[in-house]
Amino acid sequence: MASSRTTALQEVRTQTTEAREELRSAQWKLTGTAVVAGTMMSVGLKRRSLGGTAVALAGGALLYRGLQSQRRALFEVARSARRALTGEEARHGQLIEVERTITVERPMDELYRLWRDPSTLSRLVEHFAEVTPTADGGRHWRIHGPLGRDVSWDSHLAEERPPEFHSWESTENSPMKTRGWVRFRPDPANGVTVVTLHLAFLPPGGALAEALAQRMRGIPAMQVTKTLRRFKSLAETGEIPTEDAPKGYASIKQKVDGYVRNVFTS
Repeated sequence: MASSRTTALQEVRTQTTEAREELRSAQWKLTGTAVVAGTMMSVGLKRRSLGGTAVALAGGALLYRGLQSQRRALFEVARSARRALTGEEARHGQLIEVERTITVERPMDELYRLWRDPSTLSRLVEHFAEVTPTADGGRHWRIHGPLGRDVSWDSHLAEERPPEFHSWESTENSPMKTRGWVRFRPDPANGVTVVTLHLAFLPPGGALAEALAQRMRGIPAMQVTKTLRRFKSLAETGEIPTEDAPKGYASIKQKVDGYVRNVFTS
């Protein structure tokens, strides 16, 4: 999965660079066109005659064609990046990534052990997902999606460097493509540990999913922020505020359901 994404990103850079060269060329052409068109319009309007009007109109038409050419070049930049995506990414919606950081007043190794405790993750994310261990040591995720539809997938360990770094990603055949990592860095000067959580996912494809991805962009950020706050509370006090989970989940679910209804009715 990592190699395919690397290849895709390389293709994106190559094709986008080519498209940018076309855009730069179009911008230079537009500059020259604008000078000529502006001169024609200025001269034509000053003449105050039928011929002058014709010259001014011709200048306006020339400028319009130049603007359209630049617009097409801009579109090509976006289309080239989209065209370079792998088959997997083309079948799914737009990649959404969120990263948040928090400080916790506990040693790094203690926080790492707490995060890797089998019971911790399910408690941290219960405001938006149900997580259960699988037989092979991975995790099964289940999210209550919009309008009562659940979304499920499996994840497995991708990389582990105790007590600093832990990452995971969805299995190959999962309908929801996800990856995430958590990093712990000591800050001895302030007596804290800096904890960074990163989450990325590709929603299932389709027009509805793309519309949802655009409208729901703030929701993953809410989830990551809340998960870190819950982890901080658990590490520093030994418990998670009970009022946090239902309120957070209700808020997210209400927004998602509202977005879906808007998509269907708009």
